Amino acid sequence: MARHLPGSFFDVMPVALRDAHLVARGREWFARAYTHWLEEMGASPADVAASASEVEAVLTQHDRNVLIIERDDQRVGFAVLQHRSATDIPSVHLLHAFYVSPEFRTLGVGDAAARLLFDRFKGRWEIRSLSSDTRAIAFWRRVTTRYAEGVVDERRERGEVVQRFLSNGAR
Repeated sequence: MARHLPGSFFDVMPVALRDAHLVARGREWFARAYTHWLEEMGASPADVAASASEVEAVLTQHDRNVLIIERDDQRVGFAVLQHRSATDIPSVHLLHAFYVSPEFRTLGVGDAAARLLFDRFKGRWEIRSLSSDTRAIAFWRRVTTRYAEGVVDERRERGEVVQRFLSNGAR
């Protein structure tokens, strides 16, 4: 196991991931937070208005995990993962959405939540960011490079920056 220095992004306040289905009123909270995420991503008003059916679809798909990010028992964000598997290759965890409320963004919550995600779902990971979202690209470069100890394959594909790496348990 890698040694981490005190004060590194691994040593932040208590952050937890909870399944949205198992959290009291988690589905409702996720629906509201998902709307905020869409607005931040620049979704049209029509797309934001139609998000209720999208949220329900995300919450009911069997190959998805919807996790609420909590800091000190307060809901502060979410992550949506899709798991793809085939008989001839190991499963891949695709990060579809990752959101931390603006007031918690510079406190290390996202870093800690990402590490928890990668440790919980061992295997191959793929994170896609819109090429125009420089803030997300910088965040994921920093987080994945630290987590995967620099072993990250990054490419540009169809208007996105794609990062692929193995979580600790898969190396």
